[in-house]
Amino acid sequence: VIPYGICQVLAVMVGISNGASGSRLWPVALAAFGLHITYFILMYVTVVVAAMMTGHLVIGFLGSMVFAFYIPMAVMLMIAYFSSFFWTYASYLPGLLSENILKNGMRLSPVAEYIYQQMRNGDSYQTPAPMTVPVLIAWGVSLLLAVLACFLYRKRPSEAAGRAMAFPVSRPVIRILLTILSALGLGLFLYTVHSSMGWAVFGIVFGGGICHCVVEIIYHFDFRKLFSHKLQLAGCLVVSMGIMLVFKYDLLGYDRYLPKAGQVREASIRMSGVTNWVSYGQTEKAPDGRYIWKHASDSEYVLQNMKYHDVENLLDIASAGVEQVEENKRRKANGYEGEYYSRQPAEEGFWSRVEICYTLNSGRRVSRIYSISINEKARSAFEKLYVNEEFQRGVFPLLAMTGEQVDTIRFRGKYSRDNENEVCLESMSAEEKAQMLEIYQKEFAAMTVAGMEKEAPVGLIRFSKELDEEAMRWWKQQEVNDPQEYRYSRWRDFVNEDFYPLYPSFTETIQLLQKQGVKVGGYLDDLDVQIIQVRAPLSEEDPYEKKYEINENYYEIEESERIEELRKVLIYDGLCYYDPFFQSENMAVSLLIWDPELKVNRDYDYEDFENEKWNNSVEVRFPKGEVPEFLW
Repeated sequence: VIPYGICQVLAVMVGISNGASGSRLWPVALAAFGLHITYFILMYVTVVVAAMMTGHLVIGFLGSMVFAFYIPMAVMLMIAYFSSFFWTYASYLPGLLSENILKNGMRLSPVAEYIYQQMRNGDSYQTPAPMTVPVLIAWGVSLLLAVLACFLYRKRPSEAAGRAMAFPVSRPVIRILLTILSALGLGLFLYTVHSSMGWAVFGIVFGGGICHCVVEIIYHFDFRKLFSHKLQLAGCLVVSMGIMLVFKYDLLGYDRYLPKAGQVREASIRMSGVTNWVSYGQTEKAPDGRYIWKHASDSEYVLQNMKYHDVENLLDIASAGVEQVEENKRRKANGYEGEYYSRQPAEEGFWSRVEICYTLNSGRRVSRIYSISINEKARSAFEKLYVNEEFQRGVFPLLAMTGEQVDTIRFRGKYSRDNENEVCLESMSAEEKAQMLEIYQKEFAAMTVAGMEKEAPVGLIRFSKELDEEAMRWWKQQEVNDPQEYRYSRWRDFVNEDFYPLYPSFTETIQLLQKQGVKVGGYLDDLDVQIIQVRAPLSEEDPYEKKYEINENYYEIEESERIEELRKVLIYDGLCYYDPFFQSENMAVSLLIWDPELKVNRDYDYEDFENEKWNNSVEVRFPKGEVPEFLW
């Protein structure tokens, strides 16, 4: 304590002598002194307890390591078992068995708690986390451990010096705990490597047996005592195998869990693929004056903002997920990799990773994750979910926006990484902006899955806030002032966020945009198309193997009449990212165009470039069932 205190004082004096503010340094130094001394004492008395329970220096050290790391290792092993065997385990979602809750158990270790508190304060150095409660708890635990150490000292027999363990009653407890942990750890490791229960059983027997024998040798300092407690060893192995079987075959029905409708107060549901294009985050101004786009987890946003009450419909979706999990398990049991099948595109339908968090009447939260095909069986439930106002407001932040928050409306007729050809409607009155937002929200909320399957977006619209516009102007100015320093154009972090799709059926929104002089749609009509290149359809047998291979089987169309015929059908691919349900043919189609504003890079040895036929390409799609007969 004394050397550390002296060093803290010297460090503060050095800082003050170099111009730092003493009023800022002294509180930090005192807080750091209190934090580190508190946890030093906590770890110190833990080691004292370990020393009182043992009779040998080396064994005392090993005992200290057990106290420090057994619980963290047990917690991590438990999380690994849940993640490895339960297909619906939602480690990052709320629940008694979630990773965040289980990891709190690690804090029962003094070392883990010390590290946790340092990381918690380090992550929030600008707004330090309150430490009163953790410090008081640490001092309370230290006091209890000190009392325990004094008690053990008084009860410790004088002849315990030189023994491995001072108290015989503690021997089987520690041996059993270590044996089971080692057996389960090696069993899981070999199972994950070989995906075989045979290897898992071997790992349990080998890991548990070796640990048991090593502990016996340490206890007795005698190799002849390896199997002096055979029944305890057998019991540990049986318990370990039982735990493995419970997880492997889901004997407690974790993956089959479905609450009754009357037990659920409300719920949240997120479906990957459906909202991948949505921006979850906001612009913030940092203390140093910079602007940052603070990304938010889509799962966290949904958990905080959705309160879905149509429990019957939700359970229909969850039932489809449970059935899919059981089917995947059967496939895997028959020698097929079930997870691989769960990722395959269905002949009809849309695959999604569905996260469901139930809030029960008691207030307890239960979470599950499913991989579901939105096919005929689950389609009606999903369509009902998608048009539900509670669902929409929970996954689309724009629907919670008010007219007073709108500073600028931006429109893009095509997707681009930069904001070229973007129309910025700054001159609109506040009433006109609020009206457009209200109308767009109404038309967007009325969009159905069936409509998105047939319609592709014709543009992107953004209702940006005042802080968003400030951030874009600030970063753009930084790039102008120092293009070398800001050559990566940080303003792009802002210009591509918060865009929403505009569909042809949004007639009222389109009319308001046209009144402002905005051209909606017709992006492909303005391109100087020289060639249309159509590649052969991707393999249906193994699409994930063939998708990214270069396929030289393509057909090029150069006749102007044919080009015009295809242009009437083709859809711009760049905007289809904002519509995951749009039904298109499984073909790769490119418009090879001549862009007079684009400077050709002659380093590429392309014959067409040399002949100046085309210098850019635009990816497009054929809507489902609309490929002209002549192309086949």
